[in-house]
Amino acid sequence: MTAPTRVAWTAIGRATGPHRSLLIATCAALALAAIADEATGYDGPGPFIYLGVALVVAVVRGRYTPLLAAVMSAFFLYGGFASSQSRSTLTHPAAVFGFTAGWVQVLSFVAAGAFAVASVIRATR
Repeated sequence: MTAPTRVAWTAIGRATGPHRSLLIATCAALALAAIADEATGYDGPGPFIYLGVALVVAVVRGRYTPLLAAVMSAFFLYGGFASSQSRSTLTHPAAVFGFTAGWVQVLSFVAAGAFAVASVIRATR
C-alpha cells in the first residue's frame, strides 16, 4: 500500500524548475533589501512591507502574484531616487556603510523586479 502524496499549499512548494528558483530569488532579494534598509538607518515601515510582499509571493498561488514584488520594487526605487536624502547617501560615499547598504538595497529592488517578471514569464499557464 502506498502513502498518498501530499500536495504543497504554498506557491514555492507547488512551483517546479526555473519558476521555483525565480520565486525563491525574488523573495531572497526582498529579504536582502529589508536588511539593507535597516542597515542604512532610514526611518519607516519599509522593511516590514518588503518582507510582507515576499511572504505573499512565497505563499499565494497565482501566475501574476510575483508582479506585486515588481510593482512594489518600482515604487520604492522611484521614492528612493526622488528623495534628496537617499540621493545624497547614494552619491556621497562619506559614510561607507550607509553608502554600501543603500546601493545593496537599490540593487536588491532591481533584482527582485527582474526575478519577479521572469517568474511570471516562466510560469506554466
